[in-house]
Amino acid sequence: MHYEQEKAIQKELNERIPPAPKGDPQNELRHVVNSQRMYGKSFDQSVTIAVNLVRQRHPQFTPRILSPR
Repeated sequence: MHYEQEKAIQKELNERIPPAPKGDPQNELRHVVNSQRMYGKSFDQSVTIAVNLVRQRHPQFTPRILSPR
């Protein structure tokens, strides 16, 4: 993946999925979304995959996802 694409993905991640304190499942969500985006999935596809994965370990997890600017 090209540097510019990686930076755009990181910017979108930072704007739409805010980081959380260490150990918070929100950070696991961010990691999975970023990984899926690097493999070519859309933002929405990545979020769906990530939420399902995080909820397997944290059933009560409610993701904090902001709308696009």
